[in-house]
Amino acid sequence: MNISWSGPLPPPGALQQFDDIIPDGANRIMAMIESEQQHRIEHENKRLTVLASDTRRGHWLGGVISIAAIGGAVGSVYLHAPAAVSIALVGIPVLGMIKAIVGSKSK
Repeated sequence: MNISWSGPLPPPGALQQFDDIIPDGANRIMAMIESEQQHRIEHENKRLTVLASDTRRGHWLGGVISIAAIGGAVGSVYLHAPAAVSIALVGIPVLGMIKAIVGSKSK
């Protein structure tokens, strides 16, 4: 006889059969399921922590790049460089931010 089920828990009748075949089988299965669930929760918490850290790092890096670009644009105006240099220095971070905003709304 071939019996199958979906999900981590077998049906109660199968647990009883495991208990009949393997000493303390049902408790061992329950302990295994609880351990797996705890592992998944810990893994998800670590993943969320790393994701938040990466996002924060990206925001700081984007801010630094934007400030540097604006500073470069102001400096190029001060040094009487062609206007295209100032536009390029400011335009690249602005276009990056627009692309990020549009990309986040499309998801």
